[in-house]
Order: sequence, then C-alpha cells, then structure tokens
Amino acid sequence: MTSNTTGFNLLGNPYLAAVSASELLKVNTALLAEQTVWAWNQATNRYDQYNLGKDLEVAPGQGFFVKANAAGNFSVTEAMQSHASGTFQRESPRPEIELILNIGATSKHTEIFYIDGTSTGFDNGYDSSVFGGLANKFELYTRTVDNEDGRNLGIQSLPNANLENMVIPLGINAVAGSTLEFAAKATNLPTGINVYLEDKNTNTFTRIDTGAYRVTVTNTLNGVEQFYIHTTSSVLSLPTEALENVSVYVSNNETLKIKGINERDTQLQLYSVLGKRVLNTRFIANENNSIALPRLPTGLYLVKIENEEGVLNRKLIIE
Repeated sequence: MTSNTTGFNLLGNPYLAAVSASELLKVNTALLAEQTVWAWNQATNRYDQYNLGKDLEVAPGQGFFVKANAAGNFSVTEAMQSHASGTFQRESPRPEIELILNIGATSKHTEIFYIDGTSTGFDNGYDSSVFGGLANKFELYTRTVDNEDGRNLGIQSLPNANLENMVIPLGINAVAGSTLEFAAKATNLPTGINVYLEDKNTNTFTRIDTGAYRVTVTNTLNGVEQFYIHTTSSVLSLPTEALENVSVYVSNNETLKIKGINERDTQLQLYSVLGKRVLNTRFIANENNSIALPRLPTGLYLVKIENEEGVLNRKLIIE
C-alpha cells in the first residue's frame, strides 16, 4: 500500500472463500489511518463503512478501500477465510439507531451503536468515517459527542449507559433549497428512551423514531451547523403558553436570572452550541431566581427549563 495523496488504497479478496473485514483490520492495524473498510453498495449508490463493531464478509474477488497512514504490505491470509462450522452462537441484542435522511428519492444513512467499553470520543475500530475518496454534495454523518477531532462519522459507537446525557452532533452536506426529511430506526434501546431531532434554527425538538421531520434549508449546509440527536425519556417540545412569559437572561456572565415562575419544582439544563450539556440543576422557583453559572467560554448557549407547567427553550449569549 501507499500513503501518498489521500491514503486510500483499493484492495481485494484474493481467495475463493469470503474473508472477515474485522480480521483484516485487526491484523493490519499499524498500517491504517483508521480501522475501517469501505465497500461499494450498488443498491444505495454509495460506499458503506465497516469496522470491528459492524463486520463484513468480503466475497471472493470483492474490492474494498482502506486508508493507509504508511507505506507497507497489507496482509490477507488463508486463516482469515470463513468456514461454516461449530455451534450457533446468538449475539446479545445491541442497542442501535439508524438515522435516515431523504432528499426526494435520494437517501443517506448513518449508524449509532451502543457498546460497552467505547467512549464519547473517537474509538478506532468502532467509529468509522464516511468515505472521503470523493466529494459528495449530499451526505449525512455524525460527529463524536466530544466533537474533538472533526471526523465525519458513518458509524459512531457510544457507551451503553447514560444515553440521556449524550447529545450527538449531526452533520449534513446539502445544497440550498433542498427539502430534508429525517427519520430514525431504533433497535433495542432501553425502555422509554426515544429519539429526538433538535433543529437549532427553528428551536424545535421532533421525535423521529415514530415519525418524520421535514424542513427546507435556505442556505447550503456543509458540516455540523443546525441539527442534534437527543436520546431521552423526557418529552422535548416547544414552550407551553404557561411559560411563554418567563424571562431568562444572563447577569454579569456568572449568574442566570429567571423571572416569572412561582413555587414550582423546576429543572434547568444548559447546552453549548455543539450540544454538550454544561449545567443540570433543580430548584424550587420563586418570582426572581438566580442560578450560578460555571465558568464558560464566550458563545451561544441553549437553556431548557422544565416543570409541571411545560417546557421552555431559549437561546443565550455569554460574552
């Protein structure tokens, strides 16, 4: 293999039996920029990604891409050939979400797996980038919850715990004027956990594992700008009329002031523009409430206030 230009190398299975993509990745780890195999999907007219969490039996003669970080020899050994033998073993059901985005008749998807031992950062072998060997005006991907390295992921694996505390940035490439239709297929999620899409431009939350969300974009999208995925048992919604007159503002960048809620057990959550929760607290509201803020960088934040009267979402700027 060579690592010049993009680092992508087109290889193939030289045997008359299938070989496991995960075995290929384990043996050749030192040569690879990431432990991912990309194979063409004729049905969807795109390259799909496979890794240690989503294996592929590479058919005889089948071509596939890998990305090299160094020049060297890529090993495909006889021991990797698949053989049908042994006792049938059933894998424990894995929680996962398939996110689907349609523009007209064209569809893209990205996957989220919940696997013990993975993290909210990049896990080589369990997180995989979308294929970068060609430009695409229409693409769907996620960024890591930590959003620390800017990879556009076609597969993201997250810890199988605390799903309600993880907000997933959703990236989209689409031209201006496109009508986007979002949906989700959720499998084996914990009881009561639902999938919501947040649209920061319209300040809305829509449940997409039981329905769809449609929006027409006026500007060209190219990255993580507008949409986030929430997995929660709470009902995320627009403010109710009872909370519409509540006043929320920042005082001296150290205190959050809330006026207009009387004698209610109230939960307050504060999110960064990247969807990371930076404050979570409960308080008994009175007419004039002061909430101490942690030391936060300058920027745009979303505050969510919830009590028995409803839910209120507001944008705040900390200077």
